[in-house]
Amino acid sequence: MTAPNPPARRYGADEESISEWFLAHKREIGWAALALVVLVGGVWFYERSRSIKGQRAETAYFQARQSMVTGNPAGAVTDLQRVVTRYEGTQAGAQAALTLAQAQYDQKKYKEGIDGLKKAESKAPDNFKASFAVLEAAGYEELKDFASAAEAFKRAASLSRFPADKTQYQAAAAKDYAAAGKVAEAKAIWADLAKEEGSPMAAEARVRLGELAAAPMKI
Repeated sequence: MTAPNPPARRYGADEESISEWFLAHKREIGWAALALVVLVGGVWFYERSRSIKGQRAETAYFQARQSMVTGNPAGAVTDLQRVVTRYEGTQAGAQAALTLAQAQYDQKKYKEGIDGLKKAESKAPDNFKASFAVLEAAGYEELKDFASAAEAFKRAASLSRFPADKTQYQAAAAKDYAAAGKVAEAKAIWADLAKEEGSPMAAEARVRLGELAAAPMKI
């Protein structure tokens, strides 16, 4: 008995239907392919441009730092401001903003330094934001505006990625709140820090709470 022939394969028909589909939709396929090329090229160009901008920013920042090293603070401030303006949003731009504020603090221009930091902070990379807040707090302390300094340290604590730094900034905020006469706010922070068993700040927090409890109330 002769075995039945296997069913005829439909490769030819399938290939024909696929070819017909491509022919019917070749315009759409062409546009889709072009869009993909543009997208890939655009991503590459963006990354390449950002890399070049970052390199130029680094060069400009270190040139500005040289002005400080060579004893030309006025020139350094001008150069740093140029880097901050031209390269905002880059790592070097953030470093320049921090260095510029420090240079202004050295000249007792604390308000100008704080204002510059606030302006640059919004576009600074996230890993720099805690440093901005800490430097702002330092400026407020020099102005004896301890309440604002405490708020800046609290913000630094919330932005920091490192537990040890968070604790230090919280403690600094508590001290500035106490200096500003905001005892309740200071106690709240110290009370939280005192609960952190094993933390080197816990012992100091308990001491500070005792000091605040024993301090006479101001009338």
